[in-house]
Amino acid sequence: MSASGCRQPGFVRHHVLEQVAGPGEFNVVTFVEWTDKEAIAGAVEAVRNFHAAVGFDGPGLTRRLGVRGDIDIYATLPGRP
Repeated sequence: MSASGCRQPGFVRHHVLEQVAGPGEFNVVTFVEWTDKEAIAGAVEAVRNFHAAVGFDGPGLTRRLGVRGDIDIYATLPGRP
């Protein structure tokens, strides 16, 4: 699944993948591509502000549900498209 409906400045596309075989630890993986680090920072701030405005506690929800994640920022390897 991929889509480009996000209106956040610098958003390029995202993919949501579900594990269908193998011994991997995580069942769902999401990738979001941004134009640059500034776009990522802007998106993080926008989400943080939205969550605060609606009273959403993401970390509390993930703890209650037992959801584990590996969140980080990755870059394309040199010489790769």
